[in-house]
Amino acid sequence: MQIRTRLTLQFITIVAGILLLALGFIYLKFWQMSVDEFLVSLRSKALMTAEMVLHDESKIKPLEANQSNAGGEYSLPFKENILIYNNNLQQIFAFDRSAKPVSENVLRALKDGQEYRFQRDDRYAIGLKHQSRSGQSYLIVAESVFHPDELGNLQRILVITFLLGIGIVALGGWFFAGQAMAPVARIVDQVGKILPSDLSARLKTSNNHDELSRLVVTFNRLLDRIQFAFRMQKSFISNVSHEMKNPLSVIISQLEVSLGKKRAEEEYRATLQSVLEDTRELADVADKLLQLARVHSEQPNIVFERIRLDELMLQSRESLLRLHPDYHIAFDIAGMPESEEELCILGNEPLLRSAILNLMDNGCKFSPDKHVDVRILFDGAGNHSLEIADRGPGIPERDLQLIFQPFYRSSQNTRVRGSGIGLSLVDSILKLHRVGLKVASKPGEGTTFRLDFPAVAAA
Repeated sequence: MQIRTRLTLQFITIVAGILLLALGFIYLKFWQMSVDEFLVSLRSKALMTAEMVLHDESKIKPLEANQSNAGGEYSLPFKENILIYNNNLQQIFAFDRSAKPVSENVLRALKDGQEYRFQRDDRYAIGLKHQSRSGQSYLIVAESVFHPDELGNLQRILVITFLLGIGIVALGGWFFAGQAMAPVARIVDQVGKILPSDLSARLKTSNNHDELSRLVVTFNRLLDRIQFAFRMQKSFISNVSHEMKNPLSVIISQLEVSLGKKRAEEEYRATLQSVLEDTRELADVADKLLQLARVHSEQPNIVFERIRLDELMLQSRESLLRLHPDYHIAFDIAGMPESEEELCILGNEPLLRSAILNLMDNGCKFSPDKHVDVRILFDGAGNHSLEIADRGPGIPERDLQLIFQPFYRSSQNTRVRGSGIGLSLVDSILKLHRVGLKVASKPGEGTTFRLDFPAVAAA
């Protein structure tokens, strides 16, 4: 069922319920007022009749039980009757003597009260006490069939009003539901025109600050992210192809040249050494790509545990020095806590070690003396920090926002071997661990990366 139809039906149901309650209330009130007016009229007839009957009170005698109107002489055409009883509950007058007498319980209740309204079969009746001119008390019961034509007319009018109202509500609901859903239909049409080949198209926004406007803004932001993801994917494929193709091409050409003719042992050794470096570079690119894919695809399955930050730093330092004995890494700790628990952070040890290794490796590669300074700043509240500072040429301000993009390399660092994946991997790992990353760089003085780890409880 379409939303427009559902909204119209819901609108009709609500209005129909309200109309039924309102019209039903009107009918009941009119019926009650009609009954009250009928009984008041009946009361007036009863009092007038009593005054006429009791005018000569001395001649009135109780009616005998056998004084029934068998021939129907006193029958009234409208089935209306007035009965009068004396204080001893004896009937002294009746228009219709063939009518069933009033029950003794009703008469006793009437005798004890002022006025009593009740029903007898299909007749509405009213009973009251009346005092004659001589001071004697009498009970008067007036009854008649209640058939007001006005109620029937009102019922027909209310039914017609209800049907007309529902018809108008259905048309109005369909029209206004269509107006309400028109922006949604326009959004659907615009979304249908967006093609994968052109993700730059955006939905048109209105000046209305309603839910649909916020939906359009949110969808446009989603398109921005999708477009960025597609652009990154294309760039990723292009750069991966380039980064993989270059080392492979170099390796193939070197091997072809070496196999072209016999050479001296030193030349073969130099060729194999060059091939080994290219292979290591290729393996490093593949390893970083696998780690980057793991961070993005396996986030829910990555296990976090307590890790001592100082031990993690020392192990990373030793691993890097084993691979590059010519590197120099100065290590310092500030604010060393007494408790071992206060040394811990929460995270995945292999991923954090990879991030720290990449930062230290970059620092050493870009420093002329291959030297970096590492400093751990322990905080009493558990918000520990790690600073890695190099002595390189620094990063231009225009490049600070680009260094974390995959395969991005500054023009001034093209002479240094690298894949351009390391800092992108570092950024993804730190975001996964909710670690704050700040970069401070001064041209000619070096660059400092500061990692702010959240407290274990907060993490």
